Amino acid sequence: MTTSAIRTAAVAAAAIVSGGATAGAIGPDVVCFYAANSISYLGSQDGIGGYAISTTSCNYGDEEADWHGGTNNTPLIGQNAYRLKDGRFEQIGMSWLKHSFCALSEPGCGDCQPTDCSTLGIGCADTYGAGLNTNPSGPRSDVNAFTGYYPYPFNVSSTGPSVLRGNLQIRDADLEPSQNPGASYLLEAYYLSTDDAPAGNSANNASWRSVNVSGVGSISSTGSTEVGEAAIRKWAVWDPSVDMNDVHVPGDGFFIVGAKATDLGGGTWHYEYAVWNHNCDASAGSFSVPVPSGATVTNVGFHDVDYHSGEIYDSTDWTASVVPGSITWSTTPYSENPNANAIRWATMYNFRFDVNVAPEVAPITLGMFKPGDATSVSVDTISPPAEPVDPCDLPLGYCPEDINNDFVVDVNDMLESLGSFGQCGDGTFRPVGDVNGDCCVTVDDLLSIVGNWNMDCTPVGACCLIAGGCTESTEVECDAVGGSWSDGVSCASAECPEPGACCANDGSCTFVMEDDCADTYQGDGVDCESVNCPVEGAGDECDSSFIASFGANPFDTSFATPSSPEPDESMCSGTYLDWNNSQDIWFLYTPASSGNTHFTTCDSSSYDTSMAIYENSCDNQIACNGDTSGDSGCQAYYSAINLNVIAGNTYYIRIGGWQGDTGSGTLTIE
Repeated sequence: MTTSAIRTAAVAAAAIVSGGATAGAIGPDVVCFYAANSISYLGSQDGIGGYAISTTSCNYGDEEADWHGGTNNTPLIGQNAYRLKDGRFEQIGMSWLKHSFCALSEPGCGDCQPTDCSTLGIGCADTYGAGLNTNPSGPRSDVNAFTGYYPYPFNVSSTGPSVLRGNLQIRDADLEPSQNPGASYLLEAYYLSTDDAPAGNSANNASWRSVNVSGVGSISSTGSTEVGEAAIRKWAVWDPSVDMNDVHVPGDGFFIVGAKATDLGGGTWHYEYAVWNHNCDASAGSFSVPVPSGATVTNVGFHDVDYHSGEIYDSTDWTASVVPGSITWSTTPYSENPNANAIRWATMYNFRFDVNVAPEVAPITLGMFKPGDATSVSVDTISPPAEPVDPCDLPLGYCPEDINNDFVVDVNDMLESLGSFGQCGDGTFRPVGDVNGDCCVTVDDLLSIVGNWNMDCTPVGACCLIAGGCTESTEVECDAVGGSWSDGVSCASAECPEPGACCANDGSCTFVMEDDCADTYQGDGVDCESVNCPVEGAGDECDSSFIASFGANPFDTSFATPSSPEPDESMCSGTYLDWNNSQDIWFLYTPASSGNTHFTTCDSSSYDTSMAIYENSCDNQIACNGDTSGDSGCQAYYSAINLNVIAGNTYYIRIGGWQGDTGSGTLTIE
């Protein structure tokens, strides 16, 4: 295999359009064989949680896969999260990209033919634990997923607090069980390999796994990994009424489009679309669905997943435009902002609306974002009909006897009906006085008006209350209580904000609306019983140690104070502990099983740390370390200790800095 920096799109286009590859394909073929065997929760900040999942790759091909660490010729690993709720399948989280290094060529996924560290052998696996996939440093904006090319070093560095920086970020409110009854969740891993794309084997780079969510920060895997399959395909398995289609872009990658229509009754249908970009570099900048002239479109919606951690892409929501014949969502054009919010690779956006037209099969259209030979692609799927409809086939509106729309049925409506008495529709119009839906104005319509005389036809909609909750009322009634009103929308679909837990610095918690929280808001619907509000100063001394868990544990010594006495440096002579009255924090770890355990502060964005470990008490020091080197992706002078721990014993991990250095970082226990 060549290792040239730029792979030609022509070779990749011919291969990928042919349909990709499966086991036994020609050339290298890197897939995710296991996803989310382990899942780390790194903490939450401002209502957003940081997570990382383990991934195991496998080379399904018949050639070794390049894995040259420290170059742009080694795979990148991405992580995504999805939720099915109330029939809607949405992406609720994404990560930056782990830059892989040193393939171990492990057995377990085929007839492994092991190689050295710089390639992944045929039929061999390579595992990255959740801790190793924490705080990934590769921005998605540097990647051409169709050709597999990316620059190295990367052009953008990640930013933000260590619990979130580059990690798989998910809003706490999207996981809180009380806010998501009956929801199902998936986690997805994506291996972008720089040499299986030109070989035509990138169609199977995504794999997913079902997970159980029992609370914020509490996610566990279930079932097995669906190898080489994008998570969006599970939507059609959960719901057979979903129509799923692949949409290939000439000379580029492909999208997967899911569509569903639900009968809401009364002649109104809800349409739901999900568009996932597998590897199309041109990306999508618009989405258009036919809607016949004369139809009434309501409840237009859009959902995307936000970029984060300093990624250069904009996250502004798309705008919708309803015109006779279609409804179109679009982002800012490429010519105005090349970093606008397009549907880029390994991301999924949703589009939805209600309309008083039953579904047929008609073409929906994706408009390309970047300039190129292909400006748009279309696919036939579930959609309102593209042709005009007879107005008499449309359902009657709310309170049809109120013909003049003054919100009361009275003599003026009777006069309107009499003015068109005897008229019948001819396929192009519905007569004004037709209130019973037979498309002719007869004595039956007059009797219906009389039967509803003096009816109050004031529109009713969802009123989102200022203290949380929803009631269905008129606009005037909603304004009177200071609520936010939506015409014709039910509370079931209004998605009104709810109060949530607000953590104060003293560790106390109040249940208030987000705007009323002056401290740290934990998310809509999150109750105080489900959160552990941190106390300011926690972890600053041994007797108030943070509780450490297996995996990644974020910390920040910037506002800590020095503890005494200082560690005994004779236990780690030559590793430059140099505590020097350092500001330090403490963790308490109680292992569930005995055996060799690795404690490390490896974190590429962290500082020059020093670490000491005590057993069963705060003064029984048993180990320390100032400097360790050799692991790619770590800061220059991180600390690491290997220790044979005993189940049930308590271990106090004390973290400071060389010559008093401070900062944020991650303690990983593995």
